[in-house]
Parts: sequence; structure tokens; C-alpha cells
Amino acid sequence: MELVRKIGIGVVMFVPGFVFGGLFWHLSGSWWAVLTWEIIAIILFFSIITGKFSFKK
Repeated sequence: MELVRKIGIGVVMFVPGFVFGGLFWHLSGSWWAVLTWEIIAIILFFSIITGKFSFKK
């Protein structure tokens, strides 16, 4: 995968990280919920850029 595409995917994953992090903070008031979401988002991002999670058929 090209570097530019990896950076683009990172930017696209950055937005849900902020939005859902804020949502989890608003709903639970717990930093642990936010941290858990951020870790899940990071794992998903690395899975996509390493090719373990692909959208190709």
C-alpha cells in the first residue's frame, strides 16, 4: 500500500477517534471508556494498513 494512502486512512481514522471519544466521554464521564475506544481505533488502523483487514473480495 502506498504511503499516501496509509496517511489518508490515518486521517480518516483520526476523525472518528475524536468524535466517538467525545461521545464516550459525554455518555460515561470515564476516561477509561475513551481510552478503550482509542485503543480499538488504533488496532483497527494498524490492521487496515498492514493488510490484515482488507475490503477486497
